[in-house]
Amino acid sequence: MSLKDLVRHLVDKPLDLETRNLLVNREKEIQILNRLAEFQSYGVYGVAGETGVGKTTVLNFVEAKDACVKKINITLRESVDSILYDLIYNLARALEAEREIAREAKQIREWVTEEVASVRGFALGFSMVASANVNFQKSEMPRFNFFAAKEKLAELIERTVRMKEKLILLIDELDKERKEDVLRTLDAIKSQIVFEGLVVILALPYSIYREYSADRMRWNEAGNLENIFKDIVFLEPLSKSDIKELLIRRIREHLDLVSQEVLEIASDFADGNPRDAIWILNKTVFENVEEKRISKEHIVRTIEKLVGEYFVHQLTLTENQRKALRTLRDFTGSKEQLVSELQKVGIKRTTAYSVIEQLVQKKILLFRNGVYRLSGKFKHVDMNSLFQIR
Repeated sequence: MSLKDLVRHLVDKPLDLETRNLLVNREKEIQILNRLAEFQSYGVYGVAGETGVGKTTVLNFVEAKDACVKKINITLRESVDSILYDLIYNLARALEAEREIAREAKQIREWVTEEVASVRGFALGFSMVASANVNFQKSEMPRFNFFAAKEKLAELIERTVRMKEKLILLIDELDKERKEDVLRTLDAIKSQIVFEGLVVILALPYSIYREYSADRMRWNEAGNLENIFKDIVFLEPLSKSDIKELLIRRIREHLDLVSQEVLEIASDFADGNPRDAIWILNKTVFENVEEKRISKEHIVRTIEKLVGEYFVHQLTLTENQRKALRTLRDFTGSKEQLVSELQKVGIKRTTAYSVIEQLVQKKILLFRNGVYRLSGKFKHVDMNSLFQIR
């Protein structure tokens, strides 16, 4: 067996029911989402987390008895209008598979297609003649009929709930959109999606969860997000042991091709994000595919090359910052403990606070759950040769 056979096991794609055996430590979140889908009668809910932690995967496992479950992706994210039209189009297309709703769903999908085609067709023609100084009045320019679209969405939902009694709508890819556009869209269609018999679960950017959790903690003071979301499930970064287990499950038939040190280093590099672990191991194998086995030297060399490429503007450090990095390679602790460690190597207390903030801003030092530690992206590299002195 060669390393070429290993590459196909290191492809980053969401898991589903057929690949459930590769799932690591997300059962709790999946159970919560399934309970929301099955027992809640209506409402808008979210699943949030950093990019790559598995939001699409957990949505793929949502099930509910005696309910119609539909998962759609939002790919047109240019504006609030395009998000709404994409939502209606994809929901209608998904519901065409349901016999009781197929005719109405097809009609609405075709309406969306014609509406978008007329607006975009005009926009294309306008851009082509604009250089010829052709003047158009704003009233002559066709626009997205936002209010008609909202009515079509309500019509589609009402029909589905009437025929199926309950609709679970899973919306993915909204976490790729700007927080402001997501909230503006949801706020605009709130009256259409807050509907008895409709449970909506969306993939959300971490920024929305951060604001939502802050709102929830304010005593007797409702925030704007509480008026939209009934609850948001947060996907915590995975532990190092979880990441390692995830990698082992994927390459279990080829473990003889990878040293244990490589798995340790890839798990550190991930910083809790499974996508990063799969990516760095895939990259290492790909760059050394002619070798017989992947060793520590191979993955460290790959990491140093990539860190040099992607962090080129952040690699110029002061002497105090370099001194801090050498000290903190294996450190995990509070800010006060960190300051104390830096004082031991001759960095003044006030300077230590400044150095910590600078390294956090550069994402070389991570702060999670009250604890500081060096990012795994830098833990195993030669800092003296990689970083330049400013």
